[in-house]
Amino acid sequence: MFQNSIISNQLSLDKFLKELNFNFYLTNPQINHLKNIINSMFMDGFNGKINDVSKTMSSRHRTSITRFLSKSSWNEQLLFNALKSRVIDLIWSKSKKANKPIYVIIDDTISEKTKPSSKAINPIDKCSFHNSHLKGKTVYGHQIVTCLLSCDGLVLPYDICIYDKNVMSKIDIAVNIIKSLPAPVSKGYVLCDSWYSCKTIFTASLQAGFKYIGAVKTNRIIFPKGHEDLGARLNSYALSLDKNAFGLVTVGNKDYYIYNYVGKLKDMKKVSVVLSYPKEQFHVKGALKAFISLDTDLTDIEILNIYTDRWVIEPFFRESKRYLGLNGYQVRSNKSIIRYLLIMLLSYTYSKLYSSKIFNFNHGFKCIRNNLKKSQVVRIYSAALNGEPISKIFEALKIA
Repeated sequence: MFQNSIISNQLSLDKFLKELNFNFYLTNPQINHLKNIINSMFMDGFNGKINDVSKTMSSRHRTSITRFLSKSSWNEQLLFNALKSRVIDLIWSKSKKANKPIYVIIDDTISEKTKPSSKAINPIDKCSFHNSHLKGKTVYGHQIVTCLLSCDGLVLPYDICIYDKNVMSKIDIAVNIIKSLPAPVSKGYVLCDSWYSCKTIFTASLQAGFKYIGAVKTNRIIFPKGHEDLGARLNSYALSLDKNAFGLVTVGNKDYYIYNYVGKLKDMKKVSVVLSYPKEQFHVKGALKAFISLDTDLTDIEILNIYTDRWVIEPFFRESKRYLGLNGYQVRSNKSIIRYLLIMLLSYTYSKLYSSKIFNFNHGFKCIRNNLKKSQVVRIYSAALNGEPISKIFEALKIA
């Protein structure tokens, strides 16, 4: 057939949603809305607006799509749970087969929004001011806590949540995510930046069967020899050590002087803390970085190498903002926002799994986009072949 000659035989969206058992939770019209939104995310020019969906994928008016997100009677938590269960199955199976550790990577990003005027009738729910480390200033929008699961090159999104300081702290959000996970097959590590490196997260990780490795602020107190009573701040202690106490190592393609302290923190009896200076910035103010590990059997270089696996969350944020509308969505109610973020995770996971041998988002994204465009050609060709009027052929430009 003409269609089979131009469309590759890869994971279809229908099959993907069926594997998640979404047909148990959604009606056929609801599934069609869901498919239209997901497909629109893979088309040129998508930036998160509902109008993008009605223009490119759906013959329904945008208000119908808006109602699907804001008022339609479906339980988004059931869909979240189904997606999480599938991701756990894939990651844990990968760990068992490859005998590799599982990494639980938790971080947050800001989805910026325009600050509404004082006369705005329907401002976006849950928006507030947050400090942006990327921009070095306070910005307005949603702060979004995200968790990825990773094993042996397979990286999939597991959970996403809007931070609302009136409901729950980011630490509590992270604890709930960690508690929701089964114990790792063999080894498992929770990887975070310095914001999450606290006793509460340490304890939650250990109770769930995971060790913790993360960045730590350089003003943390340690108790090395000679400072057993009052302790010493990491930055002060690092300055007291000469270069001979450090080892020179290469991490990635950069050289660092590193020193491994194994001992007590104020709130932990025994940890490893790796102090690190770039080779050309030894003892330079502000150049010191520190990393903590609850697994004291690891060497300093092993700790640093494992920590670098945390950085896979940065491409996730970048790709989600660039392609899936994480920075541009304009739905306003809390329910709509949660449902949009769920659909975004579905699209990201679908793209990752689309080409099962590579598990690369950009590769899957391009393949899906190309096949959607090919499907449009097939529909137009079929409509013209059947002698359908031009209005019908025009409708064939949308994959409804």
